[in-house]
Amino acid sequence: MVAFDNTQNRSIKGTRGWQKYAVVLDVPQDATGIFFGVLLTGSGGEIWIRDAKIEVVGPEALPIGAQAVPDEPTNQHRDLAI
Repeated sequence: MVAFDNTQNRSIKGTRGWQKYAVVLDVPQDATGIFFGVLLTGSGGEIWIRDAKIEVVGPEALPIGAQAVPDEPTNQHRDLAI
């Protein structure tokens, strides 16, 4: 995996009318696949997708919210206050 964006820092919440959303990631020339999906959290609801596209954009389209993906697994520790 080279790039990943789960839109966590700009999640869509509540009931919305049709709106356009975009994810922009840098994809290397030698990439062998592009995968996308959606995640619905909570106790119910629906997700509708219309006119989804994967398209090549120019260098002026900067990556949006991309997360760096390490080359190797790393252990991440978070302290929880209970």
